[in-house]
Amino acid sequence: MIDNPEPDKVMAEKDQIYLQRNFEDLCKTHAIDIAKHYNVYPELHDDFAEYYHDCMSQNMHLFEPDCVHLDNSYIDDWWDEVGDFYDDITGGPYDIDPTPQYLYDDTGGEPPISPQERDHNSLDSKRESHGHRYYSTNW
Repeated sequence: MIDNPEPDKVMAEKDQIYLQRNFEDLCKTHAIDIAKHYNVYPELHDDFAEYYHDCMSQNMHLFEPDCVHLDNSYIDDWWDEVGDFYDDITGGPYDIDPTPQYLYDDTGGEPPISPQERDHNSLDSKRESHGHRYYSTNW
């Protein structure tokens, strides 16, 4: 019987292609996780993922498939290289809104109160702080 090395060679090539695709998918998934964590504009995620994959391909010893290293230095280095090509984005790749979320809705800030409630609460607070017993009155 003749031993044909061709099937082994084909299978080894297919295994290598599978490992490369798996590595690329993991790199891009990690990159998108990093970009989301640091609030990078969503339209930049895919471009950053390509850059991150290139970096990890050149430095495979830095990549851990089971752990995402949340390091924004990759984003900063990428933006230093390609930031001039994005004319519509000024100020960097980060989508940072300085307005606190509670000013947009009722999640975390104090709810608005009416002037009557404010006055009533102020009077109640004054009564308590001056040692008067708290008596509810109808105004």
